[in-house]
Amino acid sequence: MATQDPVIYVVADGEKARFLRLEGSQLRTIENFDIHKGSDAAKDVGSLKAAHTSPKEQLKTHFAKDLAAHINKAAQDSNVEGILLIAPAQSLHDIRESLDKPASKKLFKSLTKDLTNTPDHELLKHLDRPETGWPELASV
Repeated sequence: MATQDPVIYVVADGEKARFLRLEGSQLRTIENFDIHKGSDAAKDVGSLKAAHTSPKEQLKTHFAKDLAAHINKAAQDSNVEGILLIAPAQSLHDIRESLDKPASKKLFKSLTKDLTNTPDHELLKHLDRPETGWPELASV
C-alpha cells in the first residue's frame, strides 16, 4: 500500500494558487484557488480601503490572507508534516505574515518564484529534491 506524501506544496501568486501532493514521481493538484472565482477576497472587494494602495493591491493582500487561512487549516491535519510554499516575493511575504504558529512550524521551505502557470508535470524540475527531504525518484 502506497503511503501519502506528508508534504503539501503550495504554488501561489497574488491572484491564484494551488495545493499539490506528490503522487509517485509527479506533483498533482489537489485544490485550486482563484481570486476571480469564488475567493473570499473577491467577495469582499467593496469593503477594502487602505491609504496609498490601489484596490488591485488591496485585493491581492486580502487574497493572500484568505489563502493563508486555507494553509492554516491544512496544517491542522496530523498527516501533514511539512509545507513548501512557492510564490513571488510580495505574495510570499503576505502569505507568510498571515500563517498561524502551527502552520509556520510546518513551513520548512519557501521559494521566491512565480510558478503558478507551470503545469504540474513540470514543477519538480524547479524544486531541489534534497531540500524537500524526498527520496530520490527513479527515472521513468
